[in-house]
Amino acid sequence: MKTAVPPEIQPAHASTFRALRHRNFRLWFFGQLTSLVGTWMQTIAQNWLVYQLTGSAWDLGLLNFVGAIPLVPLTLHAGAIADRFSKRRIIFLAQVSMMILAFVLAILCATGMVKLWHVLALAFLLGAAQAIDIPSRQAFVIELVGREDLANAIALNSGTFHGARVIGPAIAGILVASIGVSGAFFLNGVSFLAVLGALFLMDATRIQRAEPDVKSGTDLWGGVRYIAGNRAPGALVLLVSLTAFLAVPYYVLVPIFAKEVLGGGAGMYGGLMSAAGVGAVLGSLYAATGGAVRRKGVLLTAGSLSLPVILLAFSLSRSYPGAIFLLAAIGFAFVILNAPANSLLQNLVPDHLRGRVLAIYVSLFLGLMRLGGLLVGLLASATSATAALAIIGAGSLVASLLVFRKFPELRRME
Repeated sequence: MKTAVPPEIQPAHASTFRALRHRNFRLWFFGQLTSLVGTWMQTIAQNWLVYQLTGSAWDLGLLNFVGAIPLVPLTLHAGAIADRFSKRRIIFLAQVSMMILAFVLAILCATGMVKLWHVLALAFLLGAAQAIDIPSRQAFVIELVGREDLANAIALNSGTFHGARVIGPAIAGILVASIGVSGAFFLNGVSFLAVLGALFLMDATRIQRAEPDVKSGTDLWGGVRYIAGNRAPGALVLLVSLTAFLAVPYYVLVPIFAKEVLGGGAGMYGGLMSAAGVGAVLGSLYAATGGAVRRKGVLLTAGSLSLPVILLAFSLSRSYPGAIFLLAAIGFAFVILNAPANSLLQNLVPDHLRGRVLAIYVSLFLGLMRLGGLLVGLLASATSATAALAIIGAGSLVASLLVFRKFPELRRME
């Protein structure tokens, strides 16, 4: 007879990778990792393309903002759709749409026909596909692993995203420097086949899908009312949203920082973004450990207060090694804020509202991050990239301190 070992005395590696014991989640984990490498390649190549086309910090901010425009009108519908229909099917169709958009951009660049308006239009359409995809993708995790392994799965899921940040930007930097941006866009399109294959190979009988509540699934405002009427979920959404608006848009200025402050090119830009990915992977692995899973409030506090402080230090950096170290620290701090916030919110939300609440949570994060990107681009145009980084770092620190003063219970959440 095999005796179960309590999580607190399991070996560290067993606790850290616990969710991978579920076959469907293993497929999802490795399929996403491959696809997200391509997504990060496209992100880096797309930002570099716009900077080459116009040389404008404002246009870099505009690119990131345009992708957020469809999020607002589609958010509530996407959440309601996720609560009513098969999340696996919704994700599959959305991923196919994003694959097609990647190939279109690759063709435009390869033929030399690409213009700024093409990139902006495709970013808008990609934002629409992501608005449908992300709520279902976030709410799908619990169906793959159950509530017991949810916190671990969310941390590992974050690890796939940020692990791709290590590989994708580095490959994109090499590709852009050697063969141009079209190669990065083409490989991104191919990479979608990995997640599509993972979804196809899943055992549908092991997907723990909650019974859809057809009546409440048509209530588009149910998620809004839940967040507004419940103190803890509302505080979590507020904290993450403010961080997304004030701190996370730093990445918009990294290509300018690489070129104008450090005197580098596409390769250095890719290296800087990869460093942030390395830190985020380490943060994800730490957040997945048993001890961290049980100290969510402590991690949340540490991440939200350290992130803006490190960002302020980054704004003062003038050496490539120093910038690499600080961006790795930024990546680590971001994950130990975001992973516990996501886990806490999913555990608090009733099953029949999960899709709609996560739709609001994710769209606020992405929408405010991109709005912040637009504003930080404007700030950098009016002042400098380093001054803009310092301003958003200081603003984020003040905002986080105010949230913890208003909601001190966040520090004690488990």
